[in-house]
Amino acid sequence: MVKVLGYVRVSTEEQSESGHSLGAQREKLKAYAALYDLELVEIVEDGGQSAKTLNRPGLQRALKILRNGEADGIVIVKLDRLTRSVVSRFSACAMR
Repeated sequence: MVKVLGYVRVSTEEQSESGHSLGAQREKLKAYAALYDLELVEIVEDGGQSAKTLNRPGLQRALKILRNGEADGIVIVKLDRLTRSVVSRFSACAMR
């Protein structure tokens, strides 16, 4: 079974109330992992954090978990939960 790490983020209270809440994202990740028979080892969150930078406590922790081999991959509900910048997306991949 493939081990994955879940990552959830909201940047504003408005997102929290519009169906993008951390709880709603967690539930979607759990359902996805169950559907595809993935072992969801942990869900890391960044609440109230902008996607403008990769320098977020939860994301840095998630990347460290990946580097340490504690998970084989990361799952997110939507790409913009990880970052808004294409350059940052590639930088995150290169960190692995």
